[in-house]
Amino acid sequence: MNIAKAYQALLRLYPRDHRNLFSSEMLRIFERACEERSSRGRPPYVTFVLREFCGLALGAFAEWAGELSTDPSRRAHRLPGLHACAEAPSEITDAQRRIDFCISRMEQAIATHDFQGARFYSNEDLKARERLRQLRAKYGIAE
Repeated sequence: MNIAKAYQALLRLYPRDHRNLFSSEMLRIFERACEERSSRGRPPYVTFVLREFCGLALGAFAEWAGELSTDPSRRAHRLPGLHACAEAPSEITDAQRRIDFCISRMEQAIATHDFQGARFYSNEDLKARERLRQLRAKYGIAE
């Protein structure tokens, strides 16, 4: 089994909604990062892959914890400004998850000195925030 197939299999640990939104992009970026890292030699590449797999498992755990959480304060933290709404439209929830994902990946890229990746996720974060702003306006939800 190659590394990309193992990564793709581990993506199944995430909740279905998260997988539907992000798995293809996560896999594409992982494959691109593997290509870059493989030229640096075996030890750095193996370290990178192990770090990514651990991060993937931890990310899946965090997504499930958020998904299964019934604590209103946790939902309010994930979706600021939605305290009054009994349940946010799924579009808004998905937009917030996209922002959370971009920030997480940006932080990870900075930590591993992957500044090109950090810049990419910074741009994606800006797009996701604009999308969230538009959705909040659409549903009349204050920011």
